[in-house]
Amino acid sequence: MKETSGLSNYHKKKLEIPTTEELKKALSLTGGSADKRGFPADETKAQRIAEDMGLGFNLGNTFDAVPHPDSGLKGGQTETAWGNPYTTRDMIKKLRESGFKTMRLPVTWHPHVSGSSDVIDKDWMARIREVVEWCLDEDMYVILNTHHDILEGFLLPDNDHIERSKEFMKNVWAQISEAFADVTAERLVFESLNEIRVPRTSYEWTPDYSNPDCLDAMRNTNDLNDIFVKTVRACGGENADRCLVLPGYSTSMEGVCWEGFRLPEDIAPGLLMVSAHVYSPAHFTFYLKEGINLTTFDLESEESVKPIDDRLEKLYDCFVAKGIPVLLDEFGTVDKDNDADRLKCIVYTVAKASQLGIRCCYWDNGVYKRYGDGMAVFDRENLEMYDEGPVEGMLAAVNMFAR
Repeated sequence: MKETSGLSNYHKKKLEIPTTEELKKALSLTGGSADKRGFPADETKAQRIAEDMGLGFNLGNTFDAVPHPDSGLKGGQTETAWGNPYTTRDMIKKLRESGFKTMRLPVTWHPHVSGSSDVIDKDWMARIREVVEWCLDEDMYVILNTHHDILEGFLLPDNDHIERSKEFMKNVWAQISEAFADVTAERLVFESLNEIRVPRTSYEWTPDYSNPDCLDAMRNTNDLNDIFVKTVRACGGENADRCLVLPGYSTSMEGVCWEGFRLPEDIAPGLLMVSAHVYSPAHFTFYLKEGINLTTFDLESEESVKPIDDRLEKLYDCFVAKGIPVLLDEFGTVDKDNDADRLKCIVYTVAKASQLGIRCCYWDNGVYKRYGDGMAVFDRENLEMYDEGPVEGMLAAVNMFAR
């Protein structure tokens, strides 16, 4: 096990990484269980892959960027629409060398489809495949999804739009599955949806179990996941044995830890995972327009760690304890001129998740030192970490529970 106390003094002077002892003390603060890793049944392929994924990185605000209608950006130009540079092989290589073992590639598809059958632009598909192959060449796992397609005409889970959403889901995933049918199922994982929700409602981000419209949207999300699994499997090739990741409504803990959430029936057993996003405590990790905005995170404070514990323990109880792997494939904190506290939060989140056998992918949007939304740890222009502390701290947290 790599002790955090042995990390570079140079970097520790810049950002003090929590020690193993501090993390262990924080992990026991709320009375949570000790190391719960391991599954109750014989190991499935999904369990084996999840256990091996290590620490993950989200290439955010890149292939998921949606250009402004007046921008003039089209096709592959949209990769830079939100301010990030074109992705290069050297970027992927550096991230792998830095310790990231999994790459989540958020991809928005709707700006690149045409016609009633949602035909995906061939150049766009080829570009996504190119980057996937770069990751695979670096021996990384890859999570490929549909991302910001949540709008009318594409993916909306409410009753008024669900039939069109089902068509889009089937059309797009049939093409993605066919395009990657020859790509190894040992390393490439598909994730059905990202933060599927009904915008501009009171239950947009947090499910309201008492609202019948919300419950309909949650049930409709189950149906979209069903279509996803059936569509991928029907395409054959490596897809017959590929691990598939299923979120619930809003990709929240509440969306999957709901009595009505169900995993699709799958002709290939032992290949399904569940995903959730945990940005907690919310008033610390986000810059919210309403309510208090917290800027401090105290490892010795239950107020800081309990919101994380509660969500991750619930995910463990609902899925990991029953043999179903969970991916925390988004987490992080926005910049509020509080780097030291942000570091504690992300390292604690990884430590708690690792204690429960849950794998994590950090959300990096490429924005550095911008108050209210900066979340980058990796300088994509200069191919270096802005500071080694966050990555070293997260890796140390994973290694606390490495077998």
